Amino acid sequence: MKRRHFLQSSLFASTTLFFSRAFAAVNEAFVPSRDHDYPKVPNLGLSFSSPDTEAFVDALPVPPMIKPGGKLDIAETSHQFHRDLPAAPSWGYGGVSHLGPTFESVVGEDVTTTFVNRLQKHILADDIDVHVHGASVEDRTAPPVSVHLHGAPNAPVDDGHPLDLFRPGKQKAYRFANTHEASHLWYHDHAMGTTRLSVYAGLAGQYLIRDAFDTGKEDNPLKLPAGKYEIPLAINDKVLKKDGSLRYQGTPLNPQDVWAGGLCGDRILVNGKVWPYLDVDQGVYRFRILNATQFSDYRLALSSGDNFWVIGSDGGLLDKPCLVKELIISCGERYDVLIDFSKMKSGEHVDLINTIRIAWAGQMVGAVTVPNIMRFKVADKKGKVQSIPSVLRGEAHLPAALPELKRPKQIRRATFNTDVDLKNIRWVATAVMNMNNLRFHDEIFDKPKQGTWETWEFINSDVLFQHHAAHVHLIQFRVIERQYLDVFAYNLNNKKPPLGTPWAPDASAYLKPGIHQPAPYELGWKDTVRCPPGMVTRVEVYWPTEAELGFDPDTIFQTVDGKNLQGYVWHCHLLDHEDHEMMQRFRLLAQSEK
Repeated sequence: MKRRHFLQSSLFASTTLFFSRAFAAVNEAFVPSRDHDYPKVPNLGLSFSSPDTEAFVDALPVPPMIKPGGKLDIAETSHQFHRDLPAAPSWGYGGVSHLGPTFESVVGEDVTTTFVNRLQKHILADDIDVHVHGASVEDRTAPPVSVHLHGAPNAPVDDGHPLDLFRPGKQKAYRFANTHEASHLWYHDHAMGTTRLSVYAGLAGQYLIRDAFDTGKEDNPLKLPAGKYEIPLAINDKVLKKDGSLRYQGTPLNPQDVWAGGLCGDRILVNGKVWPYLDVDQGVYRFRILNATQFSDYRLALSSGDNFWVIGSDGGLLDKPCLVKELIISCGERYDVLIDFSKMKSGEHVDLINTIRIAWAGQMVGAVTVPNIMRFKVADKKGKVQSIPSVLRGEAHLPAALPELKRPKQIRRATFNTDVDLKNIRWVATAVMNMNNLRFHDEIFDKPKQGTWETWEFINSDVLFQHHAAHVHLIQFRVIERQYLDVFAYNLNNKKPPLGTPWAPDASAYLKPGIHQPAPYELGWKDTVRCPPGMVTRVEVYWPTEAELGFDPDTIFQTVDGKNLQGYVWHCHLLDHEDHEMMQRFRLLAQSEK
């Protein structure tokens, strides 16, 4: 008996050691090697592709600049994505044929803007998966919308809650109070279950807040480029059909009306055009860059290898310009960038390119990294701004410096997970994406207290080694650090309970040596943070009080269709993930509440 037990124990130990080493090898193979690149995997060439299109033949469209207030239609239009393709159905705000106008507001400006849903049939109706939480057959013929001003501290009724929907023929007035400092926000559709499709169809736009320092005028105290030298760039990737229309189905392997996990397009668009060009003067330009895509990260660089400067992130300016050769920007993130063309000669050009390797799952079915983004063609005219400011905060006549990080001891953990539901065999949709092992409708969710500081640990425990991007409504936060995680050991040694039971174990015992500081351009105010595969990303959160906000963040409000809602949401901002249970509610309670 002792010998048999010994042999059994030895066999068990050997098997455990084998699988532990195998898992460790896989874990190491999928740890990003260069600025969070995915590993290279076999490409089966099974993706749909766009028709051939020549690069840099369409001029960059610059969206109109408008003030908040009045009414804005949300409507179907006709848009030409490339010179060589026919115009095709598209969605836009305020009469723009794809995307929307750029709002320019002022700190303290308290204005109500009414959005009117004039849509008809969803132009991607065949791609709606009615099994995704919140989606329905009605969404195909009467598409719902919800307008979220991303990054703004708005009252619950004005936040664009994913269940606060209004269908064609209805409208909603949103009060955007603009109570925080000059910053770079954006607005987009936030309807539950169809966000990925409606944003892809065109429902997104930029929103700039000005103050006494960052005025947007040529005589601004910061001496930043303004007027025609300040240009918003909304970047996303798509797949187009021969008739010029949008395709959301990435591969014929996956049925069109079944959620597919994520789409990596083979054409990168800027402000609604495929690989456009911009004629620039010989001077410094300010570009307000938004990653408005549904799934992909981009690593931005100049084809010349020259440096450029990052001066701000989601929630405002950095203390001083940050000189970089590359900039990683994830879904929903924004960066404020200066590029100096003053030393270039007339007739020369330089391209904005993408150098990051796309997600391994996308590679497997045939998606490839798309390097081209846009081209800058240098003219013979001298630009108005010829130098880069040395400081942006902390000196006389400038905004106050960014505060020191507090690194709060109160920790709130959040896991990103992909599991399998064998009771629901629906191709890729068999996967169950979630945060903390919970679904949106589960009654267990976060209830932080007003006036408190917390460190949030976003634990990317996803065994498929996917990147995620965490976005928390209502607040801006600061990135503290990142650390690599032994993903398999973390999952193996912490048994996951049935879906619907919270699961966010302490990751301390599974962390690998070495702290990775955030990139210098991530040191400012953020509302969205990239959570690389196999890493724990830590951010510092302050939960404001009712007095600081100017409204009760926990008030019950009524939706357009008469339902009562309460609280906010936080979610992964990869829109395919957001639409598939990677979104949770939270309520911000008063100190006295339990």
